[in-house]
Amino acid sequence: MNLEELYQTVSNYTLLDLERIRSLWNLVKDVRSRKIEGDVVECGSYKGGSSAVLRMGMGPHRKLWIYDSFQGLPEPSAQDGEEAQYYAGECDALAREVFEILRATGASREEFVIRKGWFQDTFLQELPEQVSLLHCDVDWYESVNSVLETFYPLIPKGGTIILDDFGHWEGCRMAFFEFCEKYGERPLLERVGYTQAFWIKGKEHNRND
Repeated sequence: MNLEELYQTVSNYTLLDLERIRSLWNLVKDVRSRKIEGDVVECGSYKGGSSAVLRMGMGPHRKLWIYDSFQGLPEPSAQDGEEAQYYAGECDALAREVFEILRATGASREEFVIRKGWFQDTFLQELPEQVSLLHCDVDWYESVNSVLETFYPLIPKGGTIILDDFGHWEGCRMAFFEFCEKYGERPLLERVGYTQAFWIKGKEHNRND
């Protein structure tokens, strides 16, 4: 199955367009080709379309950890801006829909873990020991901050972090900038389309030398 065929399979289970799906596919295959050790984490799965893409690209001997409230978006904070206040409860999905698309794309039950509930509860449960790629698609300031605080320490040098909402929601950007300032991070941020952004931990430039 090529990427376009895969996108057609998962398109009803994701809010991501083909450009961002292609980016996820390439980035998860990149950490695999560079032999970055660790599992793959997705925070904010919706119906699981992007989860299925990550699972198919991550290769063997890794586990996919999927975190979602399955109750829609939480209440935004003031940092998220006026428009965000209308979106609480949006993007609601069911865990069974994630199971459905993962099974449809050939996943075995041993390849993934689904953590259902609010992050303040599920992040207190057992976490992966190491994370090679983190896909953060959680929209709001407090959620992005919680994801980065929880999983960034588990990512080794060379691991990849993806923020889906960087260009769309001001709270996502604010959380990112504040996190970098707090920990002295100076990531080389790359952009995909108008909203997705990613960086490789420890990478400071794109020069060949």
